[in-house]
Amino acid sequence: METIGCDVVLEDGPAASPPRRNLMNVLIGLKRGDEVLIHGLEALDATTGELAKLLRRFFETGVTLRIVGGSRVEVLAPEGAIPRVLALLADHEMRRPAREAGRRRRGSADAGPLTQHQLKFARDMHRRGHSMRAIGLLFRLTPNEVARLLRSQHAASPDLEAEA
Repeated sequence: METIGCDVVLEDGPAASPPRRNLMNVLIGLKRGDEVLIHGLEALDATTGELAKLLRRFFETGVTLRIVGGSRVEVLAPEGAIPRVLALLADHEMRRPAREAGRRRRGSADAGPLTQHQLKFARDMHRRGHSMRAIGLLFRLTPNEVARLLRSQHAASPDLEAEA
């Protein structure tokens, strides 16, 4: 990597992994024309809020971010489209593993594991033929929990019967 122009190479792993604060300090200290190459946003081990701040800083200072872990390379250049950044942040929030069980933003304990919007989306997925397992992976629930939620919500909401 150094031979192709990389000044700093940070590798993920127990031996080479610098403390998270040091990584963020390096990233915040980047200047116009610098480029960051990562496998995915999860490599930054940051909350969505921290990512939003970091990406805004990249845009303001002129740093380019390349994400190479997906089916295509995403390039977030300072002159790039902000809506794509927001889509990536939303995608990251959906897929990132919970840091602590207590940090989940589910609302009150009796509110249930999914919002009404998420339940509607889960029902639409099920109607389109997605398996309970696939839906469960999306919302971090077991297939049995998904089936129970869809059954209980279907019986509890008369407007849902009209949709079916």
